[in-house]
Amino acid sequence: MKKRKRDGPNDATRENKPARATTRRDFLRTSAAAVAATALPGCNTDSADAVAFTGKATDTFDHLLVVMFENRSLDNLLGYLYEPGNVPRDQTFNGVAGKTLTNPVPPYVDDGHTTVTVRMSPGTDADMSNPNPDPGEEWQHVNTQLYDIVDPPSNERIPAEQMTAPYNAPASGQAPTMNGFVHDYVSNYYAINNKLPTFDQYRIIMDCFGPQSMPVLSTLAQQFAVYDAWFCAVPTMTIPNRSFFHASSSSGYVVNEPYMKWLSNFAPTIFNRLSDAGISWRVYYDATQVVPLTALVHSPMLLPYWKTNFASMETFYSDVANGTLPAYAFVEPRMIFNHNDMHPPAPLSPDFPIGATSDIRAGDLLLHQIYSAVRTSKAIGGSNALNTLMLVTFDEHGGTYDHVAPGPAVTPDILQGPGEFGFLFDRLGLRVPAIAISAYTRASTVVNRTVNHAAVIRTLCQKFGLPHLTQRDRTAPDLSDAINLALPRPPRSWPVTVPRPVPPSMLNTDPTSPELARRPLNPLERHIVGLAMAQFNKVEPTPDQIPTTVGAAHALLSTLAQGAFGL
Repeated sequence: MKKRKRDGPNDATRENKPARATTRRDFLRTSAAAVAATALPGCNTDSADAVAFTGKATDTFDHLLVVMFENRSLDNLLGYLYEPGNVPRDQTFNGVAGKTLTNPVPPYVDDGHTTVTVRMSPGTDADMSNPNPDPGEEWQHVNTQLYDIVDPPSNERIPAEQMTAPYNAPASGQAPTMNGFVHDYVSNYYAINNKLPTFDQYRIIMDCFGPQSMPVLSTLAQQFAVYDAWFCAVPTMTIPNRSFFHASSSSGYVVNEPYMKWLSNFAPTIFNRLSDAGISWRVYYDATQVVPLTALVHSPMLLPYWKTNFASMETFYSDVANGTLPAYAFVEPRMIFNHNDMHPPAPLSPDFPIGATSDIRAGDLLLHQIYSAVRTSKAIGGSNALNTLMLVTFDEHGGTYDHVAPGPAVTPDILQGPGEFGFLFDRLGLRVPAIAISAYTRASTVVNRTVNHAAVIRTLCQKFGLPHLTQRDRTAPDLSDAINLALPRPPRSWPVTVPRPVPPSMLNTDPTSPELARRPLNPLERHIVGLAMAQFNKVEPTPDQIPTTVGAAHALLSTLAQGAFGL
């Protein structure tokens, strides 16, 4: 594989800066090096807990690494992280354990069941793909999930793109009930399959995984800092939320389609702010994916950096080992062609058994690989475990159950006009898992403060003195709650994560192989392909023009994007 240059034209160079007086950051670095050098196997490395952190949080790291997975709520993956009363140090964690939480079954199902109660997923191989099929994630579906509203009634049991105004939206000031997840799942199931699901088929939307199902994610959540009130930016699907994550805006767009509109997404990004200031950044993605989604979402603003600031995961692991991570690194899991992003699977198909096209264990394995690379990185004078803050999060909830109602949001602009569907962007999306991993993070930290996706932009702007992008990040909390130790925890004391075995079918990463090429694409995969077609062909693809299988999609993207990105 051809290697790209490690440093793009906008990477920061600090070798010729003048000498400066010793700062608290220098003290922290010196202390960190001393702790790392003296850490011995078996020593009590929790003694740093006795010294509370009182400094500037951004002085504890030189590199911020974000790993963003797909379409899972906090309850869905971490709802059973702590049993009631077992959260260390008298903290609280707002999960589902110990609570009786239910959602009503729509009356037209008429199968003798009136409610579904939250339960811990049994954790079988088949469960690792649930919810199967993929729930609805468009704004119209999320409205029903939050408010149990279908308005007008004709929106029942039809695809989101066929729904009409007011698109199941609540009345002004109406509070979410969080009671519509079963209703929406049944309705969406019917729209996909033209039949009602059985109880066993729809009750899975209320299943939440236990720690044993996701040992890597759960271990990191318990051994570093977990947020129990981190909300995504918009109550809708992937592309608007990923746009908000790096631009604090989605240019008024609420759903992924039509794709051509994203070619007009001229909202400045944090990447542009970093480049303007000479600060290094890089987006890493799996080379088999061909096209990184971040580049497509922000193509008008990031096109000049496609060859210099987008790199493969092979380069990522090399950069971690060599201490050459940029100041800001963003990792995209593999989102198409046997994805390991934890996105639910494609719609049910008689040709593909349950569990064959999606498995959350593949995402847990990727998290293990990334975390382990950071934990063992020891470069002197570059990026290493002691000076890297790692954030693990998800773009949006993807229709999976969560019991906590999202609150109001600061609109991106002071005088925010309505966007698609008349939405004002004045309320947040649902809770998603978020875990901060740092040498300066006390084990078993729970952050209860309400945080949203703008926290990353806010933190980078504070650290590097950058101009804010919109009102959303200007007023957002930062990541400082996760920094609570004055002295770093030596990496030798960090947990060694052990992922569960991943089915061999999920480890095949060759999209041209006969076994993988015939698999159907899930909705997100088709959206990525459709967005790429719009980007490179400069025309909106019709639904029947977008490939439906892995092999056909890979062949098309390889042709469209040939030579577009540096690896």
